[in-house]
Amino acid sequence: MTTVRRPMPREECEGLIAAGHEMEDRGEFEGALACYQKAIDADPKSPRAHMNVANAYQRLERWDRATEALEHAIECDPEFAPAHFNVGLLLNNRGKSREAEAELLEALRLKPSMLEAMLILADLYEVSGRFDEAERYYDRALELAPNHPGALLNYGMYCSRRRRFDEAMDCFHRVKTIEPGFRDVESIVLFSLNFRTDVDVHSIANGHRRVGAAISKAAGPAFTTWSNAPNTDRPIRVGYVSGDFLTHPVAVLLRPVLEHHDRQHFNTFCYSNYPEANPVADFLRERSQHWREISSMSDNDVVELLRRDEIDILVDLSGHTARHRLPVFARHPAPVQVTWLGYLNTTGLPAMDYRICDPFTDPVGSSEQLSTEELVRMPHSQWCYVPWHDREIAAEPRSAHPNAVVFGSFNQDRKISDECLAVWSRILARVPDAELLVLDFPQPPMQKLFLERAARAGIDPRRVSARGRETIAQYFNTMSNVDIALDTYPYNGATTTLDTLWMGVPIVALRGERGISRSGYSILKTLGADELIAETPDEYIALNVRLALDKSWRNRLRTSLRMRLERSPLMDPAGFTEALEDRYREMWRTWCSRHSAEAPAPRA
Repeated sequence: MTTVRRPMPREECEGLIAAGHEMEDRGEFEGALACYQKAIDADPKSPRAHMNVANAYQRLERWDRATEALEHAIECDPEFAPAHFNVGLLLNNRGKSREAEAELLEALRLKPSMLEAMLILADLYEVSGRFDEAERYYDRALELAPNHPGALLNYGMYCSRRRRFDEAMDCFHRVKTIEPGFRDVESIVLFSLNFRTDVDVHSIANGHRRVGAAISKAAGPAFTTWSNAPNTDRPIRVGYVSGDFLTHPVAVLLRPVLEHHDRQHFNTFCYSNYPEANPVADFLRERSQHWREISSMSDNDVVELLRRDEIDILVDLSGHTARHRLPVFARHPAPVQVTWLGYLNTTGLPAMDYRICDPFTDPVGSSEQLSTEELVRMPHSQWCYVPWHDREIAAEPRSAHPNAVVFGSFNQDRKISDECLAVWSRILARVPDAELLVLDFPQPPMQKLFLERAARAGIDPRRVSARGRETIAQYFNTMSNVDIALDTYPYNGATTTLDTLWMGVPIVALRGERGISRSGYSILKTLGADELIAETPDEYIALNVRLALDKSWRNRLRTSLRMRLERSPLMDPAGFTEALEDRYREMWRTWCSRHSAEAPAPRA
């Protein structure tokens, strides 16, 4: 009689853990959790089994249970470094930086070569403003693994945030040399170029073309045939792809279009690449006829989904920003592909057919050679604004101190270039009693860093108030209590500029030489506020100084800007959506005329 050997508890535990890993890879997190719990039944003292239970709980967003499981893993083996690391990572993600630091340091004590712990510590120290310690851990990581793509990428992004652009670019190029297929590094490089004033427009355009070609090569062959019937009379299926369906300018600016699409002639699909549920996504889901979650899907699976949905016009809303799906667009899964809204530049992709812009950001004859896409201009601005929050305008800013003058900046801090600060310094020098308020610094150390930059630009830090991020109500209240808003350069604001005008606060636009430097110009031209447009830095300074010194002019603007905005094309969602749909129809007619001979046979 043959005796079948029963696996030893440790062998059975390891087998169940392996089976759980396979389920996790397939996205079956509940099934993986069941496997890991069986592994604990087989070997209750296995720290690996408890740690994998914690991992599954994290994937299911059951954070307290994940923490408990990790504590059990450490009880089983107090010197199990991966468990200490995972506890530190979980605590850091939940904003408990001090406790996270202790666990990460313990993981490194137990396993000094743990690269991941060094990188998380470096990020933790940067966020808390301990830059010397952040650099020390980046140095340790790169000394241990000088060619590790993730370490190089993280350090490059750190250098970019510190405005050490040459070091950042060196790191990014090393990543591409070491691992050519490393995802998204090219887009990070391109996005960072938009904040720089020392790179000319043609170099930026050529960089986008090179990256677009590289993404296309890595993605695989593009489709040249589609099952979509080339019929101009049927409803057009439009798909919007974005990683920003959350509290984000893209969501704010897409809302009026989803609300005003002609549902008789357009069938709308939203493909969300943002992994977390949130109220804004729920709001947009109600206004889209179809909603798809794609954040956990591979590029190939997204391509197959789009072809099954038979999307006629696929619209990219991300460009080279975070959570983009440009490799999907590189395959050309839809007959017509368009980029719009999220990135005011070319994607560089040969498969992207059109880029929606306007005659002010991209005047005819000025930008065609800088884009791989055919430019399609809206009749006015490319943005349509519907405020999500109704706020009253303060009749008198800071009524307790009515004679003070406060300039305000409400864009993200990385948009404030050194050249921008230098111009602001000249304005403040000519209005010696004025103050400057700047929002959107995530941590106090970042505020301190900005004050140091302002001092180097010649601005007395005692005249500057740098604040953190605020709630929506606080944001609008703060905005209403400044006298004049300052736009950033070369990367202008868009949604923030519209918010500013909505609150009756004047803002001057300096017309730049590329699309991202003409957002404010586009908005003010569409508003009909030519009196607030400057063609040169000297004019920009003079207009801001005049606003500061001429209170009666400021007051007239404060009482009229919201009304002018409401009456302008910028707040005409029905007219804007109709104009956008006209452009979609023209794109679709063009495709149909080219492919009518290839039409598929009618379905039975």
